[in-house]
Amino acid sequence: MKKSFKKILFTIFTVFAVFFVVSCGNKEDAKINKEEVLKKAAEVANDIKSGNKLVNTIMEIKGGVTVEYIIDSSIIIEPFSMKLTLEQKGQDAKVTTFVKDGIMYMSNPVDNTWEKQAATFETIVSFKNALDTSTEIYNMLKDHLDKVDIKEKDGNYVISVPKNSDFIKESLKEQMNSIVGQSPDFNPDNVTFEYLIDKETYFPKVLSLSFEAKLDGQDVKVTTTNTLSNINSVGEITVPEEALNSNN
Repeated sequence: MKKSFKKILFTIFTVFAVFFVVSCGNKEDAKINKEEVLKKAAEVANDIKSGNKLVNTIMEIKGGVTVEYIIDSSIIIEPFSMKLTLEQKGQDAKVTTFVKDGIMYMSNPVDNTWEKQAATFETIVSFKNALDTSTEIYNMLKDHLDKVDIKEKDGNYVISVPKNSDFIKESLKEQMNSIVGQSPDFNPDNVTFEYLIDKETYFPKVLSLSFEAKLDGQDVKVTTTNTLSNINSVGEITVPEEALNSNN
């Protein structure tokens, strides 16, 4: 797989994975105030100080291979610190990244060494925003409430929209272009979406995305599921000594 293709995928799933897979057969509960639920979820996003985020992503390349990535992160917002591991299923190599005290440490699985560099303000903000995307979701959906369905199930609100809704496709395209630059051949299709939030706390629980598109000249189907857990219960993140002492 080309390096540029990997870079695009890593950007998608660590920085702005904000869209989700729709459940078949969801029916709206007319008694639920849709704007109130979405707005409340956006408001309580300010109460999230830490959490674990697990991203599981499957990429099916037409006429080629199927690749599965797993990104597991623990994030503390203030003062910012993070541990993130990225691995490809079926491969031995795992990249671990720490950010603490303004320094980024990244493991090199080839020779078991560590590299460190200053973490830019933009990098830290991106990872902070990746922990919770409720505000972005509210901003995306608030002007399209006639297309939004919300129902209650197992103590959660299940939020969905009709498959392949134009406004979601356009929003996904805009975000891709804003992060990796203009990509005229990126036109997502068959986009599906589901967003689960806890009915009691309004904290997000499961976020998923599925779409088909041309990426780096290849036809790809992407399915990703994001699970947020351990909200406001992450303990101190400790950088290993070998990373702290690295001269690279």
